[in-house]
Amino acid sequence: MEVRSQSIWRDGDGIIRAKMKPGIEIGLEDAREAVRAIAGLCEGIQRPVLVDMTALRAMDRAARVYFAGPETAQVESAAALIVSSPLTRAIGNFFMGLNKPLFPTRLFTSEAEALAWLKTFLR
Repeated sequence: MEVRSQSIWRDGDGIIRAKMKPGIEIGLEDAREAVRAIAGLCEGIQRPVLVDMTALRAMDRAARVYFAGPETAQVESAAALIVSSPLTRAIGNFFMGLNKPLFPTRLFTSEAEALAWLKTFLR
Protein backbone atom coordinates (compact mmCIF):
# COMPACT_ATOMS: atom_id res chain seq x y z
CA MET A 1 0.00 0.00 0.00
CA GLU A 2 1.36 3.41 -0.91
CA VAL A 3 0.66 6.57 1.06
CA ARG A 4 2.30 9.95 0.46
CA SER A 5 5.15 9.42 2.90
CA GLN A 6 5.83 5.68 2.80
CA SER A 7 5.17 2.21 1.46
CA ILE A 8 3.33 -0.04 3.94
CA TRP A 9 2.69 -3.79 3.75
CA ARG A 10 2.21 -6.88 5.93
CA ASP A 11 4.79 -9.62 5.57
CA GLY A 12 4.21 -13.37 5.77
CA ASP A 13 4.87 -13.42 9.52
CA GLY A 14 2.17 -10.83 10.22
CA ILE A 15 4.59 -7.98 10.89
CA ILE A 16 3.63 -4.64 9.35
CA ARG A 17 6.48 -2.98 7.46
CA ALA A 18 6.67 0.72 6.69
CA LYS A 19 9.44 2.17 4.53
CA MET A 20 9.79 5.95 4.43
CA LYS A 21 10.17 7.46 0.97
CA PRO A 22 13.52 9.17 0.28
CA GLY A 23 13.90 12.69 1.64
CA ILE A 24 10.37 12.79 3.07
CA GLU A 25 9.30 15.26 5.75
CA ILE A 26 6.48 13.79 7.85
CA GLY A 27 3.67 16.02 9.12
CA LEU A 28 0.52 15.28 11.11
CA GLU A 29 -1.61 14.42 8.07
CA ASP A 30 1.08 11.99 6.87
CA ALA A 31 1.07 10.34 10.31
CA ARG A 32 -2.72 10.00 10.29
CA GLU A 33 -2.69 8.57 6.75
CA ALA A 34 0.01 6.04 7.68
CA VAL A 35 -1.80 4.85 10.82
CA ARG A 36 -5.06 4.45 8.84
CA ALA A 37 -3.18 2.32 6.30
CA ILE A 38 -1.58 0.24 9.06
CA ALA A 39 -4.96 -0.25 10.74
CA GLY A 40 -6.37 -1.57 7.46
CA LEU A 41 -3.57 -4.12 7.22
CA CYS A 42 -3.94 -5.16 10.87
CA GLU A 43 -7.49 -6.46 10.39
CA GLY A 44 -8.52 -5.63 13.95
CA ILE A 45 -5.45 -7.19 15.59
CA GLN A 46 -2.63 -5.21 17.19
CA ARG A 47 0.52 -6.04 15.24
CA PRO A 48 4.22 -5.26 15.56
CA VAL A 49 5.54 -2.71 13.08
CA LEU A 50 8.99 -2.36 11.52
CA VAL A 51 9.59 1.24 10.41
CA ASP A 52 12.52 1.85 8.06
CA MET A 53 13.42 5.47 8.78
CA THR A 54 16.74 5.41 6.94
CA ALA A 55 15.57 7.78 4.16
CA LEU A 56 13.59 10.12 6.45
CA ARG A 57 14.51 13.81 6.32
CA ALA A 58 12.34 15.25 9.10
CA MET A 59 9.27 14.65 11.27
CA ASP A 60 7.41 17.48 12.96
CA ARG A 61 6.33 17.48 16.59
CA ALA A 62 2.63 16.92 15.81
CA ALA A 63 3.47 13.78 13.81
CA ARG A 64 5.73 12.43 16.59
CA VAL A 65 2.98 13.01 19.17
CA TYR A 66 0.42 11.25 16.97
CA PHE A 67 2.69 8.27 16.26
CA ALA A 68 3.29 7.88 20.02
CA GLY A 69 -0.35 8.27 21.00
CA PRO A 70 -3.49 6.24 21.57
CA GLU A 71 -4.64 5.98 17.93
CA THR A 72 -1.37 4.30 16.99
CA ALA A 73 -1.35 2.17 20.15
CA GLN A 74 -4.72 0.71 19.12
CA VAL A 75 -3.13 -0.92 16.07
CA GLU A 76 0.56 -1.39 16.98
CA SER A 77 1.74 -3.83 19.65
CA ALA A 78 5.38 -2.71 19.26
CA ALA A 79 7.54 -0.67 16.89
CA ALA A 80 11.12 -1.25 15.77
CA LEU A 81 12.65 1.83 14.16
CA ILE A 82 15.49 1.20 11.71
CA VAL A 83 17.98 4.08 11.68
CA SER A 84 21.22 4.46 9.77
CA SER A 85 22.52 7.99 10.23
CA PRO A 86 23.01 10.48 13.04
CA LEU A 87 19.94 12.37 11.72
CA THR A 88 17.56 9.38 11.76
CA ARG A 89 18.98 8.25 15.12
CA ALA A 90 18.28 11.73 16.53
CA ILE A 91 14.70 11.68 15.19
CA GLY A 92 14.17 8.21 16.69
CA ASN A 93 15.65 9.19 20.05
CA PHE A 94 13.57 12.38 20.07
CA PHE A 95 10.46 10.32 19.39
CA MET A 96 11.16 7.82 22.16
CA GLY A 97 12.51 10.29 24.71
CA LEU A 98 10.14 13.22 24.41
CA ASN A 99 6.98 11.60 23.11
CA LYS A 100 7.05 8.36 25.15
CA PRO A 101 5.13 5.93 22.89
CA LEU A 102 2.30 3.99 24.55
CA PHE A 103 3.75 0.70 23.22
CA PRO A 104 7.24 -0.88 23.31
CA THR A 105 9.54 0.92 20.88
CA ARG A 106 13.25 0.42 20.14
CA LEU A 107 15.85 1.72 17.70
CA PHE A 108 17.86 -0.72 15.57
CA THR A 109 20.55 -0.48 12.92
CA SER A 110 20.03 -4.13 11.91
CA GLU A 111 16.79 -5.24 10.25
CA ALA A 112 17.42 -8.85 11.31
CA GLU A 113 17.72 -7.85 14.99
CA ALA A 114 14.63 -5.65 14.71
CA LEU A 115 12.58 -8.49 13.21
CA ALA A 116 13.77 -10.95 15.88
CA TRP A 117 12.62 -8.51 18.58
CA LEU A 118 9.28 -7.83 16.86
CA LYS A 119 8.52 -11.54 16.52
CA THR A 120 8.26 -11.71 20.31
CA PHE A 121 5.14 -9.51 20.00
CA LEU A 122 3.27 -11.70 17.49
CA ARG A 123 0.10 -13.33 18.79
